[in-house]
Order: sequence, then C-alpha cells, then structure tokens
Amino acid sequence: MSGFVHKKVLLMGFVADVSLPPHLVDLFGDPKEIKAKIDGVHDRLQGAGIATVSLQLNPLEKEKGLADLKALLREEKYDAIGIGAGLKLHPDYTAYFETIVNLCRTTTPSVPLMFTDGPDGAVRGCE
Repeated sequence: MSGFVHKKVLLMGFVADVSLPPHLVDLFGDPKEIKAKIDGVHDRLQGAGIATVSLQLNPLEKEKGLADLKALLREEKYDAIGIGAGLKLHPDYTAYFETIVNLCRTTTPSVPLMFTDGPDGAVRGCE
C-alpha cells in the first residue's frame, strides 16, 4: 500500500441499513457485507497512515445529513473527500447526491472529490 497521496480524507456513504435496489445488492452485497467492507477500508487506510473521518448518511434524514456534512467541511481540513457508490448510484437519491456534490464544491472548492465504484473504492481513490 504505497503511493498514497492523501493524509486525511472524509469518506461518506449511506448508513448500512439503507434499502438498496437488487442490482446494487448484487454488486456490493447485503448491508452486513457492505459494512464489513467499509470497516476494512478504514482499517487499511488508517494502517497506511491516512486519517479517515466517516460520515454515514441516512437518506430519510437528508437535512440533518447535509448539516452534519457542512459542519465537518468547515471544522476540518481534508486532502480529499470520498463519496460512496451507493450515494452516486442509488436511483432514488440522485438529487441528494447532486446536493452533496454541490455542497462539497462550494464549501471546499480546492479539495478533490473521489467518487468510489464500490465499498472498497476509497483505497484506490487515495492512491
């Protein structure tokens, strides 16, 4: 695990028990499998010396999630922001995803965004 360019990253995604369409379950696994993969990613990144901050968003509490995100973006400095594949790919939450991207861009315009392609995509994004 060499070649990492980021030292502190904010990684966000849906809470593990969010209802996923069948095609996303086929791609990523059930909620328990997804949580295990995400925990593994945080462990791997932290083991490589990268500080990770996790934000688990509940799509049923969008305003709270946006307020939490805004607070994290203003309180801390990040080398990158990872946006999980579930946020990006879930067909019911496209507008929420776009709002999150816009909030990140307007609050921290110089911080690169990483759009992951699955629960373990953040590792590749940090390289």
